Amino acid sequence: MKANMTTIRSEIEKHLSHSGHNLASFAKLSGLNRGSLSAILHGNPPKPISLGQLDSLTKAFGFPKGWFYTLYIEECFSENKVSRRRVEPFLIRCAEMGKTQCIDEILNRILEYPKPLELIFNVAEKLLKQGRVKESVTFYTIVTENESDNYSDRLAISQYRIFTSLGSVVDIEEQLRAVITFEPFRGRLVENMALDGLLKLANVSFTLHKWKDVEKYADELRALAHGIYREELSKRRNGKRTEQLDLLKPLVFYYGHGYLLKAVALTKQGNYEDAKKYTAGYADLSWFELLDDEPDRDEVDNFRRFAEANTYTLELLSGNVGILPRYIDFLNAHPNEILPGLITIMDSANRYGNSVEGILSRFSREMLRFERFEDPINVDRRFRLNYQLAMYFINKEKYEKGIDYVIQCIKISMAMNNGKGLLQCITLLEMNRDQASAKQLNEFHNLMKEVRMNEKNAVDDDRRFGIV
Repeated sequence: MKANMTTIRSEIEKHLSHSGHNLASFAKLSGLNRGSLSAILHGNPPKPISLGQLDSLTKAFGFPKGWFYTLYIEECFSENKVSRRRVEPFLIRCAEMGKTQCIDEILNRILEYPKPLELIFNVAEKLLKQGRVKESVTFYTIVTENESDNYSDRLAISQYRIFTSLGSVVDIEEQLRAVITFEPFRGRLVENMALDGLLKLANVSFTLHKWKDVEKYADELRALAHGIYREELSKRRNGKRTEQLDLLKPLVFYYGHGYLLKAVALTKQGNYEDAKKYTAGYADLSWFELLDDEPDRDEVDNFRRFAEANTYTLELLSGNVGILPRYIDFLNAHPNEILPGLITIMDSANRYGNSVEGILSRFSREMLRFERFEDPINVDRRFRLNYQLAMYFINKEKYEKGIDYVIQCIKISMAMNNGKGLLQCITLLEMNRDQASAKQLNEFHNLMKEVRMNEKNAVDDDRRFGIV
């Protein structure tokens, strides 16, 4: 260990000699106190180097930031102890700069010391606070892999942080693994994380089309939000001074989503009458007494709009196509509802045989913009809309257009790693293969070759890691 510690000093001494500076002139150039620099290089024992001092020395030499970082690792350990004062900022800086080799070496060494996970967890939390979500996940993962207490708050929070970091992941398999991993920890979190975790679980289950799971998480979300509401209301009515709830979103946001997601899950299962009851549960939340500011009231307005949209959905899916003109007016007034609205319109058209080419023409410009959506829920919506469009045009014997939409569905399902959706699309195309053009069949053939290659690569990876 000592040899490595002298290595960073011998390197500094070497470059100091080459620079033509003496200790005094270089101390002035680097902004370090001459006494401190002398103590760092010549002290017995040598004074430890702080990360700030190292960066100042590096800059004075004219080297890129991080030039000495591989040699600095040893500075973080002394007398069989971890120097938390040096290692925490060093790990954060390495994460900021992408110095993964340094991070891996330090983490491997830290794990050999007592109580390493508190330090690693704190680094993760600080990175997250800086907005470096991706970088923080590395450290949270180390915590989850090494925490021996399955009921520790640190473990539950780390699992929550990893799960909510998914963000824009559209891969179905990855989403499913994330749900399975996080689900057991959802009840071990403080209220603000528990609410957010349940909402995320319900939304991911929505993209996975696991409607019973959406129901389950929506029920839990509604119960938790209602319990917090009753407790907070009781405090205020009894004159107890309370601080504003420490939630990521207003409480009414979670309360309303508990009803909305339950209603949507029931709708997807064809239980329209019960869905209407839960839709009424979030249609007018103006009675909610904990609306403290403008964002809270904005959420009430949002839920009112969602309820109107979903009421149209329930009517259309029940066969009431007479409300289509009003629904079109609603979609024109609320552009964000056009994509889910068109899915409902196409689903209704395929069920009841009504013609909707005029509606598609009316929203043709907006439909071109759907390709820009990359978040998981809207990617799934793009898939479902294209599939309904494919069914519609094939049923109308407009095969070229219908098969073009099938091919688009195949591409989206491949991007999502959606095996079930891919099988649906392949089956639909094969059933109408005789109507496909040579160009369409060639594109389909190339896509199937890509699917096969992806499967082969996945198997090769499994073998490489000893899975099969």
